[in-house]
Amino acid sequence: MELAKTNWPTVERYLEGSTLLLIPVGSVEQHGPNGLIGTDHLVAEALARRVGETDGILVAPTLAYGMSHHHLAFPGSTSLSPRTLILVVNDILSNFYRNGFRRFFFVNGHGGNDSSLKAAFSKFLLDHPEGRTALA
Repeated sequence: MELAKTNWPTVERYLEGSTLLLIPVGSVEQHGPNGLIGTDHLVAEALARRVGETDGILVAPTLAYGMSHHHLAFPGSTSLSPRTLILVVNDILSNFYRNGFRRFFFVNGHGGNDSSLKAAFSKFLLDHPEGRTALA
């Protein structure tokens, strides 16, 4: 089930049985002259949707942008700074936590995001010790 394609009463009912949320994250960067610029976030999103459909888990909208500074020389590539990515992820987690979610599984399509995601998780868990985060 995709969060963006449902309504708040449906989410409220979902939270009665589960507090798990899948969050796909990727990047917008070059993948050679023939590869798609959106490969990382498109793959993460497709995988999260498949798991969500198979296991009945709610899937948040994809965070398409990530940390890809090393690709900025290529037209179409863009990047968030590590600080910005950490702040954005922490805000996303904190808001979903406020809604009632407690467990967050990030489906990451770009290895360059790992350290910033882990830093965001650390900050979030300091503020919300009952929360749980995982990264794949």
